[in-house]
Amino acid sequence: MKRIAFAVLLLLCGIAALLLVGKPFDLRTSSTALASLEPAFQSERDRGIATFGFGDFGALSTDTLKTSAVPWKLAVSALALQQTHGDLNAVGEVDISALFRTFGFHSPGKIANWPSGLSEPDLSKPVGLNTGLASHDFLPTAVTIANTGCAACHASVTYTADGTPDTERIWLGMPNSSINLEAYASALFSAFKTYGDDSGLLLETVQQLFPETTWQERQTLRIAILPLLQKEIVERQKTFGRLLPFSAGLPGATNGLDALKNQLDLIPDGATVEKSAFNSIPDLGERHWRRSFLNSAVYAPPGSDLQSETRPEDLDNKHLQEMASVIAYFTVPSMGVSGEVAEAHIEDAEAVLQWLTTYRPQPFPGQIDRTQLQLGQSVYAAKCSRCHGVYNSSLETPELISFPNWLGDVGTDRRLMELTDESVAEAVNAGLFGRYISAKSTGAYAAPPLTGIWASAPYLHNGSVPTLWHLMRPDQRPHKFVVGGHSLDMKKVGIRGQKDGNGGWMPGNEHIPWSLAAEIDVSTYGLGAQGHESEFKNLTEDQKDALLEYLKLL
Repeated sequence: MKRIAFAVLLLLCGIAALLLVGKPFDLRTSSTALASLEPAFQSERDRGIATFGFGDFGALSTDTLKTSAVPWKLAVSALALQQTHGDLNAVGEVDISALFRTFGFHSPGKIANWPSGLSEPDLSKPVGLNTGLASHDFLPTAVTIANTGCAACHASVTYTADGTPDTERIWLGMPNSSINLEAYASALFSAFKTYGDDSGLLLETVQQLFPETTWQERQTLRIAILPLLQKEIVERQKTFGRLLPFSAGLPGATNGLDALKNQLDLIPDGATVEKSAFNSIPDLGERHWRRSFLNSAVYAPPGSDLQSETRPEDLDNKHLQEMASVIAYFTVPSMGVSGEVAEAHIEDAEAVLQWLTTYRPQPFPGQIDRTQLQLGQSVYAAKCSRCHGVYNSSLETPELISFPNWLGDVGTDRRLMELTDESVAEAVNAGLFGRYISAKSTGAYAAPPLTGIWASAPYLHNGSVPTLWHLMRPDQRPHKFVVGGHSLDMKKVGIRGQKDGNGGWMPGNEHIPWSLAAEIDVSTYGLGAQGHESEFKNLTEDQKDALLEYLKLL
């Protein structure tokens, strides 16, 4: 009995000491899933794909709990209680994988492009939500922390020949066109707001869902984490009534710009961002050919000529190292880390980039009319290659051989480029990463490589066009369509739907989405479907059809 009393006293003193020095729970850890894979690495590319899929980039800490990380066991328990309407007896029946699949997180049985010689990863938790147990070296404090990683947005379900999504097999590097970070953030806020005050119920749920939880972690959650969480939820409800002062996006589209502004303190305290423009998540094929990053080419290495052509001989170690430094900075807004932490993980980004040099998306699984490929190839060369890159002559697996790094305006929605103003660039340049990044407001959009475009719907930088068929026929682009948990139309190449008689493109009655779906209205701020029209103006229907067949190869 005396030993137990002493342990409780030690825990209380330890937590009080951490609070008094102004660094409450200054704990950090690393991804458990990644650590289990490290002994089996046989190459830098093994480390790259493993880090891409399960790496935390230093984002599992009590510091990131203030921004994008969550206390994993409390978060799962609150969401489970939300689903059972507070019925503790029913939480054990909640399918946690299905719960997170609602928000577009994958809980597959297999990663289809996982290297055959590398140990199979732990897929017991949603891919893209990395977890680790953070504990103190000397004091009996511990908490399991979860944060999003690369694979949350850049891992896709695979598709069958008829465009049906296979949620049991995912492909790392392809775009997750169903990830819904806004729905996830909203659900967390609602669940914590509803059940966060009932410490007893929430901790009983933790014990039921995670019976392996140690005494130290239970007490840390009770005495320290929960009071801070409760205080934070009350404060956010009072100031802007949501978890974040901005919308985190739509299915398949994220809000990296406002997340970055939030990290750089460019959003005034207590203010809510009323107008946001989102980035549609791309496939990562051939992205290492670029000389700048993001749709608006905001980030580039210092001294880089943004519009200089990239050839194979330019893809040397220097180029890859420079690009890796820029990629490391993405973790600042996406994972909520500091510039110092991002800098410490540049080597992880280099490993990821080494893997991406060999990455290929899932080959198009549907039918391709091979009689049209030669015509489609010639149409691409005449109409698309000047901006999107030159591919070799293969009509099996075309490979990029030159990329122009075109930057300009093709009439698409301007909201994103307008919101990416000089205040953002100046704040980035003034920080630690100013030596790795030359940020600028370009006032233009960068044309991307089209590798993996068949699985990248919806299209344009803001995800405002549901299929490539509609993209090529601007006068027939839908006013509304549904994205999230969708199937693909393998003929039109994009989101499967049908005309609804009101200018919309809607799923059929038989469709059952595998995740939360959202209706996209292209009259909404930042979601305009105009632009990229002149390239298709003088093409015949035969030429458009042939181009569509060729794009299936990329």
